[in-house]
Amino acid sequence: MALASIAPTMPKKLSSQQTAESQLVAWYKWEFLRRNAEYGQDYEGFTKEFGSWFRKHGYWYDPTRRYDKKAFNFFAKVVAPKAKAICERWQIRDPFSPEWDFDKETGSRRFKLHWEISLPTDCSSDDAGALWDLSDFLLTEEEFLKSLPRSTKQKSGPRPDHELTLAFDLRQPLKRLLDEAEDITRTRKAVYDRMHPVLPRKAASVRRRLDLYDTYLKVWDLRQSGNTFKAIANAVFPYADATQRALDTYHRADELVKGGYKELR
Repeated sequence: MALASIAPTMPKKLSSQQTAESQLVAWYKWEFLRRNAEYGQDYEGFTKEFGSWFRKHGYWYDPTRRYDKKAFNFFAKVVAPKAKAICERWQIRDPFSPEWDFDKETGSRRFKLHWEISLPTDCSSDDAGALWDLSDFLLTEEEFLKSLPRSTKQKSGPRPDHELTLAFDLRQPLKRLLDEAEDITRTRKAVYDRMHPVLPRKAASVRRRLDLYDTYLKVWDLRQSGNTFKAIANAVFPYADATQRALDTYHRADELVKGGYKELR
């Protein structure tokens, strides 16, 4: 009796491996973004406008900052909308200096003792700038109720299971609050998905080139330093007549720097 052949199945990536790859992609996205001249101009304009205020009251990512009511109102009314616009344009969580580099392995940057700042590019277009929407904090309770949609104000009875309300102690560090929110949301989302299964949709495939991104960055930097493509080819590609490859690599890197990094997944 002939035995039917069984094709081996490819094992799914471990969750830890997927997390590590996603973090690495976020690191490359930041490396491409920080080389973008227009982003640098946006950040420079932001710091020129509010730098003295931050030096007096504390930067938003500084856990030792203390905003009184007047300072917070200015932060929410004036600073936050400008930061939100930058984040939405460049698909990031926070506007950080393009001079900042982050650890490639951990995706973090040491700020103060026992305090680290995470990459701002681990962010979808929907999440970009979301943390900077502080408009609700500026409304009185009466104004807030008036701002709600009519259907929301008239709701009664148990809350639908697709809604989740969280409460946080804002005296805690921001990173701790975000980690807590992510853990709770992830758990509740898993429960909801089990209760409401849907047919899987085929996601658009975006080919990762983690093996090439370092070369892209190196070629782009060499070109910005004034090197010819022939010189770049001799330095980066150890074989004869690679000038065209150097040119092609630079164009791909330039596409990523100018906004293509947003599509990396």
